[in-house]
Order: sequence, then structure tokens, then C-alpha cells
Amino acid sequence: MARIVVQDSTPPRSGVPPWGTSPVDDVDKVTGCAMLFILAEMEGYFDNKDHGVKAFERAKGPKKLVTIPGISHYGIYGKARPQAQKLAIAWFNEHL
Repeated sequence: MARIVVQDSTPPRSGVPPWGTSPVDDVDKVTGCAMLFILAEMEGYFDNKDHGVKAFERAKGPKKLVTIPGISHYGIYGKARPQAQKLAIAWFNEHL
């Protein structure tokens, strides 16, 4: 199988390239970007306190944290999709 390597020296708008980064560790390096964090209350893959909440606390600039009750990791794509869409649209309307 062929391996595709993409080399792009264009810096991302955030100033932080997505390769080789840890969102929790690097979120404080992002500037000029409003951030909306939507968490699943019953997240089963990792602890929200060590990931989403910590990233929110470290983020700079406009930010908002919402925890959707009663859903697990993939609940955002089903049961909670309408709620997440409303949150995102309101956020984008305010910050774009």
C-alpha cells in the first residue's frame, strides 16, 4: 500500500499545527479563536476532568463549556445532535 505524505508549510489560522500536538497540553497556544467545548456527561473513553474540562480551563479568549447530561461519547451524533447543533449555531453566530 502506498503511503501518502502531505507537506504543507502554510501555518494554520490558529498558529498551532495539528500534527504532533496534544489538545489538552497545547490549547493555551491557540490564539484568536473562540472555543466551544461540548462534553458528554457519561464519557466512557476518558475522564472529562482530565481532558475537556482541563482544556477549557487552559483555553484563552472567548470560551464556553457545556456538558450534555445523559449521553455517552457517541451520543452527540444521535440523541443529543439537535442540542449540539443549536449550541454550535448560536456560538458561531456570536463569534464568526
